[in-house]
Amino acid sequence: MNDTPTILLVVVVGVLVAAGVALLLERSLTRILLGVILLGNGVNLMILSTGGAAGGPPLLGLTPVEEMSDPLPQAMILTAIVITLGVTAFLLAMAYRSWQLQGHDEVQDDAEDRRISTGGERRELRRRIREQRRGLYKEIKAQRSDLKARIAAEDRREEAERAEIREQLAAAQRDLDACLSDDHDDETRQRYIDDRTEGVRATIEKARGRVRASRHELASHLRADKEAERRQRKELRRRIRAQKRQVRSQIRAERERLARAEDSDLQGAD
Repeated sequence: MNDTPTILLVVVVGVLVAAGVALLLERSLTRILLGVILLGNGVNLMILSTGGAAGGPPLLGLTPVEEMSDPLPQAMILTAIVITLGVTAFLLAMAYRSWQLQGHDEVQDDAEDRRISTGGERRELRRRIREQRRGLYKEIKAQRSDLKARIAAEDRREEAERAEIREQLAAAQRDLDACLSDDHDDETRQRYIDDRTEGVRATIEKARGRVRASRHELASHLRADKEAERRQRKELRRRIRAQKRQVRSQIRAERERLARAEDSDLQGAD
């Protein structure tokens, strides 16, 4: 005798269990009731298929032991039928009471749970805003540190150029003193002085040009950094306002939904 369940029985069990689980996920109490019934029948068929082939009644002295059917699956199925009947009666009572009070049998969200969920959304929004602000402040701090480093580098370069100019002036003064101490005519001395003066002036003008260019570049970087900081602050404020508007609209919609649910409860109680 073959104790293996047939493919048809396995398919029927799978279809009943799948349909029951799908109906249990609905909000309507009627569909939940149908899901419980289908799921219970599917489980009962599965337990029945584990009992093997049919046999005689499991009574000693009436049926040989090797021909008896397994009594355990039958007892479990009877117990499951009783439990399913009790759950069915309970769900029917709930659906009928819900229809009397609200005019429908859909399960509503708990108001306190929704308030807690809304509070969690607010806390999450505050956390995101704090993270965005911290990120912006870190970026601004890094930009300011970079700007300070650039200013310090420009100051060091200007100081080096001033030292170079002072060194050139000192060298020119030494050359001039040496020229004046030698026995040269006035024309030669004047020509030498003019040449050295032109060279020093050219060096000073080049240094001043480099200083002006570096200061202009530094001012451009400073303006660009300030503009970037202003844009970042503006973008952060825009994001914060958008997130606050979104959360406020969600809270407003949830309050309206809760108010409608409370009104329907009061009308059903009247």
